[in-house]
Amino acid sequence: MNLQPSTTERLNDWMERQPVSAPTVDISIVVPAYNEERRLPPTMIDIIDFFDRKGCRYEVVVVDDGSSDNTAEVVRKFERVRPEVRLIQLPKNHGKGHAVRLGVLNSHGKRVLFADADGATPIQEVERLQAALEAGNDIAIGSRAKASSETRVATSIHRKVLGRVFNRCVNAILLPSIADTQCGFKMFNRKAALFLFRRQTSDRFSFDVELLFLAHKAGLRIAEVPINWTNVPGSKVNLVLDAILMFRDVFRFRVLHRGVSREQYEQFERSFEAIETEGSPTASLAATASPPAR
Repeated sequence: MNLQPSTTERLNDWMERQPVSAPTVDISIVVPAYNEERRLPPTMIDIIDFFDRKGCRYEVVVVDDGSSDNTAEVVRKFERVRPEVRLIQLPKNHGKGHAVRLGVLNSHGKRVLFADADGATPIQEVERLQAALEAGNDIAIGSRAKASSETRVATSIHRKVLGRVFNRCVNAILLPSIADTQCGFKMFNRKAALFLFRRQTSDRFSFDVELLFLAHKAGLRIAEVPINWTNVPGSKVNLVLDAILMFRDVFRFRVLHRGVSREQYEQFERSFEAIETEGSPTASLAATASPPAR
């Protein structure tokens, strides 16, 4: 019998034991991209121009999730002229959840935003999420389901209906108070980001639900914020197949993360503060993390 750890297990273990870099930028923007050579450039231009105007220290981490088109070369064009842009290129497609996790764990910002490559949510909406974090929340998530006279959501009827059905199931099984778990525009303070993404296991589209369930179990403060959002053609979501897989994962998360608690987060928090002030290795952080799913 071969008892040697797999390559993935070795990589996860090695990454968890590496030092946590102290934040050198105010905000990291993580953009997962799979075959996005057409939709990504306008999004990148908007992000860079917006944060240039704000005058803050920022980085844009684009994770090319094994694209078969010219997505990586598009990002390299930005990378050559803007030091704020970094490309992480994966040799094969793993899924959106995998790409976002990799980007977040390689980010350096005091706050971390992940945003979809299609630009469905205008980057200006980040100010609404920032205000929610400044009010004391650990996580701020964009919501297309929260009613607001200041925002507008443009989408198709069938996407809206399927989204509402899925979210009702999530509410009944895992998260009773979140109206929109799937919007690809979420911001975390650094502490919450590291705690959650080190425990995230889902590589596909259900990762949003998993992150929010972990946050709920750990007693983190989540603000759901109405945002402007417009459906952009070219989505990679298979509304039938991915919906079935996501329903399955909802039940899996309930079992997988039953041991996560507020006490576990507080233990992580104490270790995190020591690391940020002393620059010590992350061995104590790794000890508090749940084992990766097999």
